[in-house]
Amino acid sequence: MKEVSAGGVVCLRDQGEWRILLIEDRYSRWTLPKGKQEPGETIEETALREIEEETGVKGRIIAPLDRIGYTYFHPNHGQVQKEVHYFLVAAERGAVQAQLSEITQVAWFTPWEAWAKQREEGYDNNDRVLFQALLRLDAVWFRSEKGESALNTRELASLIDHTLLKPEATADQIDRLCEEAAEHHFASVCVNPYWVARSAEKLKGTDVKVCTVVGFPLGASHSVVKAAETKQAIRDGAGEIDMVMNIGALKSGDTDTVRQDIAAVVKAADGVLVKVILETGLLSEDEIRTASEQAKEAGAHFVKTSTGFGYGGATVEAVALMRQTVGPKMGVKASGGVRDRQTAKAMVQAGATRIGASASVAIVTGGTGSSEY
Repeated sequence: MKEVSAGGVVCLRDQGEWRILLIEDRYSRWTLPKGKQEPGETIEETALREIEEETGVKGRIIAPLDRIGYTYFHPNHGQVQKEVHYFLVAAERGAVQAQLSEITQVAWFTPWEAWAKQREEGYDNNDRVLFQALLRLDAVWFRSEKGESALNTRELASLIDHTLLKPEATADQIDRLCEEAAEHHFASVCVNPYWVARSAEKLKGTDVKVCTVVGFPLGASHSVVKAAETKQAIRDGAGEIDMVMNIGALKSGDTDTVRQDIAAVVKAADGVLVKVILETGLLSEDEIRTASEQAKEAGAHFVKTSTGFGYGGATVEAVALMRQTVGPKMGVKASGGVRDRQTAKAMVQAGATRIGASASVAIVTGGTGSSEY
């Protein structure tokens, strides 16, 4: 049996400072408002309805955040596959009021207070969701009273796509990749399309998604081919798509083709998260801006620096330029040459909300590693 729910991280700008709305449930745990999808509702309608029912606040969706999947046992239905969609939601009106049958308190917190509540009195599977929201609100730079950065090992791991795209990768190496991702709670494994189904099976019941690549690594496939790749990958279990844009079309000044190519993949993905690889090492600053603008206009969720198979990897300058261009609502993925914690943190400070790396374990354990990406 499958159960679909939706909710959100509700935010409010108050006297120049962000506030985050949390609820305390009947188990004395601080969490995010959410609830089951009703027949005929879109997932966005579910999120806004549940937020209003549980907190009294009417909201407006700013951007999708994450999709969490897990399995639990129901006494009447047996094993239930739960899927929860989370959104970043702006509070627009309504008095904060707890739904007392399910909730004991509703309260606004500063970003740091909300994060502390989550870490001390929240549910583990909400860590990644709340942290993604804080990144979107540019709150990754918020500090504790001691001046310590909020970005520690656990949060850093939640931003990493653990990657193995070598053509000679074996089944055993893919299995190990999945095991490492589950152990460290990485955001996803990023694998070639052939390995998607195997990876999805290995990661069933974990909080790790399967990401795959489309039009990889050159981006020169026809849009219909990229769309077909996308649909097959999703059937196989992919939860995220990293597509390579049509680089040659961009450099020829054909922005219509670039945008339509991305839009074809977004349409084929049908709600599944799409990241657009720009291959920034081949582009000028103006071309990076233009490519980012086309990806945003086409409805993609992320822009991404590099394939790792082209010229140059991620740079702080490129990440900052991409973030400046797409604004706070889209994700930015830094990939290629990120081999240690210091570099990963520099990318996040520049505006990255996801890191692509094969040296993921070394990054979160404080070592160094060679990049296979």
